[in-house]
Amino acid sequence: MILYFAYGSNLHKRAMLRRCPKARPYLAATLIGYRLEFQGYANVVADDAAVVNGALYQVTPACLRALDAYEDAPRLYMRKDVTVDTADGPKACFTYVMTARSPTAPGAAAAPEDAYYGEIARGYNDWKLDPAVLRKARATEPKPKRRIPAPAERE
Repeated sequence: MILYFAYGSNLHKRAMLRRCPKARPYLAATLIGYRLEFQGYANVVADDAAVVNGALYQVTPACLRALDAYEDAPRLYMRKDVTVDTADGPKACFTYVMTARSPTAPGAAAAPEDAYYGEIARGYNDWKLDPAVLRKARATEPKPKRRIPAPAERE
């Protein structure tokens, strides 16, 4: 059995099953020692003080090919072996993390599109996950820079 930890748009069960019809939803899970961050798309970044909510799917080799294509691996994302906590104890699995060749530099926050964020939020609802981590990641998106008026404009 191959276990895949989803934390972004693949949390949305209906969308995931459209992409990978043979995938089977398995368990809600928590990735400890990482934080959720938006770099245009969802990413997990090592952070000892953080956790990421997500879920496990049982996937087939055909699912792996479909997921690699969807995640644009290995250009945008790459597979990474991780261990997650579940109600049934720790589970070894893989997830996707952004590569250094992604459009935004790793660690450089960039706001997600509303539709993409909404799909992740629906996934949180599907799995009955606490959306606080998701909201916190969105709240740390970069805000538009406030333009400081030139001295002549201030008067």
